[in-house]
Amino acid sequence: MKSQPTVLFVRSPSQDRAAISMLRDSGLTVNEFDGVRDLECALGDYDTDCVVTNCEVENVDGTQYLGGLTVIERLRESHPELPVVLFAEVTNGDIAREAYSRDVFGYIPSTVSDAHQRLLAQVDAAVASSPARQRANKRKQLNEAVRLVNQALVRSQSRMDIERDVTAVLAGTTRYTEACTVTCQYDRPVVRALGSQRDHVSITAPDPLRRAESENRLVVADIDHATVADDTEALETDCTRILAVPLVYGGDSYGVLGVYADSVDTFDAEEQDTFREVGHNIALAIDASQTKDALRQRTTDLEQQKERLRELAQIISHELRNPLQAAMGRVELLAAEHAAEEFDAIQRSHTRMSFLIDDLMEIAREGGRQYTVEPVALSDVMADAWTTVTTDGSTIEIDCTETILADSNRLRQLAENFFRLATEQGDTGKITITDTADGFALEHDSIPLEVGQEGPFELYYASSDEGGGLHLAVIREIAQGHGWEIALSNDPTGRVRLHVTGVERPSAKPT
Repeated sequence: MKSQPTVLFVRSPSQDRAAISMLRDSGLTVNEFDGVRDLECALGDYDTDCVVTNCEVENVDGTQYLGGLTVIERLRESHPELPVVLFAEVTNGDIAREAYSRDVFGYIPSTVSDAHQRLLAQVDAAVASSPARQRANKRKQLNEAVRLVNQALVRSQSRMDIERDVTAVLAGTTRYTEACTVTCQYDRPVVRALGSQRDHVSITAPDPLRRAESENRLVVADIDHATVADDTEALETDCTRILAVPLVYGGDSYGVLGVYADSVDTFDAEEQDTFREVGHNIALAIDASQTKDALRQRTTDLEQQKERLRELAQIISHELRNPLQAAMGRVELLAAEHAAEEFDAIQRSHTRMSFLIDDLMEIAREGGRQYTVEPVALSDVMADAWTTVTTDGSTIEIDCTETILADSNRLRQLAENFFRLATEQGDTGKITITDTADGFALEHDSIPLEVGQEGPFELYYASSDEGGGLHLAVIREIAQGHGWEIALSNDPTGRVRLHVTGVERPSAKPT
């Protein structure tokens, strides 16, 4: 710990000797310099509390004109925490305004009678303000680093972009010397991204990075300069301190962010808290980018799958249409020679098969069935559907008189699937169709169905009987396409009822 404040004095060739002696006599350590370049070369060698500069000092180009303003400007860029006092030989309002526009701490004309006393007072005030200025500057630098990191997270599209951009941003700040992201493989940190963009590096201090990943906690450590000096490709070159931040989100680890600095005063408690949040945001961005990549790949896979399904549907359609058309032609020839009701039923079945093939092709092309809703007589559609099903001794009672808004082909398909469910899964019995207040219902005497807490439709659909499950899946898809609700219920006698609700009538259709 130093015993007294240190002042760096940039003097003019012919002036300032008395002022420098007065400052030293007051207990300050004063180091003298002849110009801007000498000061910049020596700044890193002193623990400085304040800089005093004359106005007419040697500039970077070797001239003696207004070099003091250049001193202020350069220090604001490289050491904004250092207070600067301008001790000028001239009383010029324009120079004073220029100095204050560069954030000079104080301006003392050396021509006034009490110039030295004013200078000492300004230097004392500047030294007293130094800790507060350092804290404010640290906070400003930290806020700027976080802002740049967040900007990088917003614009980066992939994990590699995120890591590369974040490390480049941090390594490019005045506060940090280097930054990298690593993952530990077989307990050895491997660099994924490096802020300085060097081609080849070696990690001479791997322990903080390993601990941060294995222990899932932030680690701060000093760097042994002797170790770094032995390796010309050391990642830690010109660094004295490291902050290792684990990148973890949702229980998933994305490696470690290593941030390096050349000051032992870096990475205090406040800075560590800030980087905990930064590490969380980086891991969140990486997780989001990978989720987005997975969704994009999933979308591509689905598009390829849809294309394969379209091709399959075309093949099926082609393979079915040829024998179907041949069968329809033969039935027409036979029907012309033999008057039999069976031929009419066969023709209706063929027509129905043709419709289902067209329906399959429509689903393959459009990704779903298209519905054309119009007023239809419920009883007519149900009677037509019954003629396409092999009844196996079952009977039907159509007790409905309502006209509803529906796609007649889809409604017939719904009824056919219920009829097949009843005749294939149940015993011979009677199917009854009735109107209800907000739709219609189909019933059968003996479909084997167990009702549980999850609901009969869900349980039956999930049963091991694939035929029944398929019929119910088609029924549900058609009902949902109309915007209807469906439910299955049964009673102790085994009678099963399919409720279809939310059905509109023509009179209720908005005009």
